[in-house]
Amino acid sequence: MQDLPPIGGYEPVQWKRNVPARGFRPSIYFWGITGLISFGFYRYYQGINEQRELARERNWARFFLEPMLVAEEDRNIARRYFSEKARQELVRESMSEENKAKFDEEIYHDKSKTRFPRYTAGVHPADR
Repeated sequence: MQDLPPIGGYEPVQWKRNVPARGFRPSIYFWGITGLISFGFYRYYQGINEQRELARERNWARFFLEPMLVAEEDRNIARRYFSEKARQELVRESMSEENKAKFDEEIYHDKSKTRFPRYTAGVHPADR
């Protein structure tokens, strides 16, 4: 005797996996990532504008502080000049007479030039 299929046939074979869909639709991911990237670019360009504004403020502050900075540099140059003169006097006191003559010789023979550089525009001290 031979086995035959049951009456009405076999049940259909389930060949697909019955896995439930996980997560959102792909279009939601696309628009979410696009929105996130857009927000990032927005914040990035806000930061660039802020840096540009800070640089402008820094330049204007430097512009308005320039006279004070130049005056402070001039005071520093004068302080160093007079302290150098005082140090030379201390050294001169401990020298012999022949070394004092060599020590007192002028290094610069042209008196028209200033010894310290000036970084400001204005009248030359010799023209006053």
